[in-house]
Amino acid sequence: MSWTKKLTIECIDKPDGTMTLHIEWDENDPDLEYWTSLGPQGQEDFILTALRSACESVLSDHDN
Repeated sequence: MSWTKKLTIECIDKPDGTMTLHIEWDENDPDLEYWTSLGPQGQEDFILTALRSACESVLSDHDN
């Protein structure tokens, strides 16, 4: 199992139309040591990079 599957990710819609991602994980899980070691900024960067990559992949699939 990929360590990313151990993250609990919740999308929270806000009244102003924006969305917040809330991520929970077990800080004591050795499989999540890398994630925990990233710290808040590194975790944010990781998620944003993953989202961009997923969006680009979907968009490129629709172009073909």
